[in-house]
Amino acid sequence: MSRTAAPEWTQIDLTSRRGSWGQRVTAGLLVASGVIGFALSFPALSQWWWELALLGFGCLLIVLLGTGLWINAGMSAGETVTLKESGARAELPVVSAFETTDEAVRYQLQLRLPEPADGHVDGREFVVHACGYHRCVEAARAAPDSVLPVLIDVRKRTWGVIHGSNASETPTPSSG
Repeated sequence: MSRTAAPEWTQIDLTSRRGSWGQRVTAGLLVASGVIGFALSFPALSQWWWELALLGFGCLLIVLLGTGLWINAGMSAGETVTLKESGARAELPVVSAFETTDEAVRYQLQLRLPEPADGHVDGREFVVHACGYHRCVEAARAAPDSVLPVLIDVRKRTWGVIHGSNASETPTPSSG
């Protein structure tokens, strides 16, 4: 009898409405600056094809970055709402932490998920959270004697670390 592996856990980057709104404003400004920049510069550069090609490429890149930021903000906001509705707040212990050399991420934290409902200890799972947020850095330095607040949905196998002022809030999952 073959044993199938459980599906992987999906980490959700929790975002607030204000954070999502700010990302969308920034995305809109990027798209507008790319389009307006090309429109205003086109007449001045219309005599040299290579200047137009460079201008077009640069403006297109700005428009694509803005579009990607807009889409990412919408997806993060939707995933956050879904997790807040179906998930529960939990404190996950930090089992180990590794300092990274990447400038954007300072630590990779290994978190132990709650025991499975069926009681199998060998089914215990771990997830990795890479972060440079000050609360995560403090938890990494105090590992293995620290915990991080998370929202977790065991049925959908999704989770997200609660950062910022949201860490002290306890969301109320809707009945469903």
